[in-house]
Amino acid sequence: MAGRAVTLYLDQTVIDAAKAAATRQGLSLSAYANLRLAPGRRPWPAPVVNLLGSLASEPLEAPEELPWAADSARSGL
Repeated sequence: MAGRAVTLYLDQTVIDAAKAAATRQGLSLSAYANLRLAPGRRPWPAPVVNLLGSLASEPLEAPEELPWAADSARSGL
């Protein structure tokens, strides 16, 4: 993704915290800053996006459908 350069002047505490957070999420500092500063452009949180492609390669199987008799008793409203 191409972008434009921006210079931010932050105190060292903020920079250190941002670098640590970026490292924990496996992102560059630029990608982390973009993620944090433009959350409306990212409809899914990073932990959800990180799950993409993480399932085992075996195909998913639909579970056996249970009979209605196994359902809980219900009453109307």
